[in-house]
Amino acid sequence: MTEGNLKMTVHRLRARYREVLRPEIAPTVADPADIDAEIRELIAALSN
Repeated sequence: MTEGNLKMTVHRLRARYREVLRPEIAPTVADPADIDAEIRELIAALSN
């Protein structure tokens, strides 16, 4: 796999992860506008 192919694959995996994660997070927040912030907090927590 070339470097370009790897970068594209990672990009697609991240996009798919966001696509799958959003509907799972949505019921856990009071305001749909808070979904992105909640996802950022989750990713930050998992990064530590």
